[in-house]
Amino acid sequence: MIGPSAQNVDDSASEHHHSGSEDRPFRRLYREFFDKAETKRRWNVTEDIPWDEVKFRAVDEDLVDILEAFYATEMYLPDYTSQLLQLNRSNQGMAWFIANWGYEESKHSLAIEEWLLRSGRRSDAQMHRFNDQLLSSQWTLPFDSSRKMIIYAMFQELATQLNYLNLSKVTAPVGDAALQKTLRLIASDEGVHHKMFVDCIKVHLELDRAGTVDDIANVLSNFEMPAHDEIPGWERLGKLIEARGIYSNKMFIRRVMLPALKRIGVDRRELPLREHRRS
Repeated sequence: MIGPSAQNVDDSASEHHHSGSEDRPFRRLYREFFDKAETKRRWNVTEDIPWDEVKFRAVDEDLVDILEAFYATEMYLPDYTSQLLQLNRSNQGMAWFIANWGYEESKHSLAIEEWLLRSGRRSDAQMHRFNDQLLSSQWTLPFDSSRKMIIYAMFQELATQLNYLNLSKVTAPVGDAALQKTLRLIASDEGVHHKMFVDCIKVHLELDRAGTVDDIANVLSNFEMPAHDEIPGWERLGKLIEARGIYSNKMFIRRVMLPALKRIGVDRRELPLREHRRS
């Protein structure tokens, strides 16, 4: 693309963008994230999962339904990325990260769908109908500011990693190597994404600790995992996920909220008291 050179852009333009000194830390974080991903972490849906080791119809149907629910959440990727990009349009580091994040997240639904088909648990026709149903509704971001959404994503990505790791544990006895590799690869991505959001929140805390801490309290008091209202049959699936020991509100506090707060250097006692709602 051809446009104005950096040399010729008026310095006054920085007044209208989230660039300049505030944007530099995010650009640095993204470049570090990108370079490591390119050299050490990229994986291929076709080549890196042992599809010839899929166990045909061996996994318990309830666990298949849970995996399909995770797939449904991943399918709202167009809503996550388009709205997050708009919120971060003027912050190059964050915008570029969200674009890369969307690419990595897109592999998750591809890999899960491939397993559902190869394991004989779903047909092409069933997946097409399900995808059409999912994409007929839109998920709206729960918060309208970039900082709050970065905070939300920090907690949500760690919670998502926990969901995949626990699903991996309960399905491990079946001995389906393809499913285990799929779940572990996705969980690894979610953990790295969580770390990137942690690093971004550390920057926000340096820039405005009081405002960021207040936003953290606000996000936690209204936290819900994404797209539950859009996923068909979520009430049953949510209860099933908890009953199988994969995820619960207690796990959120112990395995997500408290570790994340520790990583960003915020004491729970710093948070303004609010009524907490999590699911």
